[in-house]
Amino acid sequence: MLVIQGQRLTISQAQQLAPALNHSQEIISSMVNNGEVYLFSSELVFRLAVTLRSHIIDSALTLAKSGADFETFYRTKGNPNYWEITEMGGLQLKNNTQPSTGLQDIFNNGSTYGFECATAMEIVLLHGILLSIGEELFNTLYAHLYLWDWQDVPNLPLTIEPVQQGDIPGDVRYFKNPQVSPNHMAFQGENVIVLPNGRYYGHGVGIGDHDYFVTQLNKARRPGATIDAYLMPRATRIVVERLAYLSQSFIQIPQPTLPV
Repeated sequence: MLVIQGQRLTISQAQQLAPALNHSQEIISSMVNNGEVYLFSSELVFRLAVTLRSHIIDSALTLAKSGADFETFYRTKGNPNYWEITEMGGLQLKNNTQPSTGLQDIFNNGSTYGFECATAMEIVLLHGILLSIGEELFNTLYAHLYLWDWQDVPNLPLTIEPVQQGDIPGDVRYFKNPQVSPNHMAFQGENVIVLPNGRYYGHGVGIGDHDYFVTQLNKARRPGATIDAYLMPRATRIVVERLAYLSQSFIQIPQPTLPV
């Protein structure tokens, strides 16, 4: 159920408000047809939410084709022209590099990069923000960019919410592998971006449906395991209200009138 300023919207009404982007229709349909309530305080915040989710999906699809490798934190690699590798296996942006330039290089020259799936989620979310708000504001918000774990990133407001029904494209979900083999701890779980049409993107695993990810993680279970990998009933989402506050340039986006 989709509610903007206290008014419940149909798919048709929401589509009149939303920007015409690659995945707007799938995002809106998922929200409207879901039994859970998706509340937005204004048309502006709703438009930002759809914009972000669509660009996050595009970013995930692009990263999947970039050639970037999966590596554990101890084997992180990156383009030395833009990034320094920290002792923790993070990517620290060099002082003479614009954040947008360093981030975009991961997508343009992926074969020079390797990182863990948690880092991949941070990269996808930040790239979705970059595509949504533009280079100038992005470079201001993320001037000291550090890519490692996607929790507690300055100006990347996230929340974890329970999921009782279907996926919303642009969400981050997690497949847990409770009986992983001690020899394959890198596959104790997989962070994924929800794509349209029941698919997911997971760094190092690829793109597939629910059963594909369960099957891939099950291969890394310990001998005698009886519990399948499973999709946890929660989603990580950008707090759009907070990002809208940080990104006040969005007030320049034309705002159509709410349909009656």
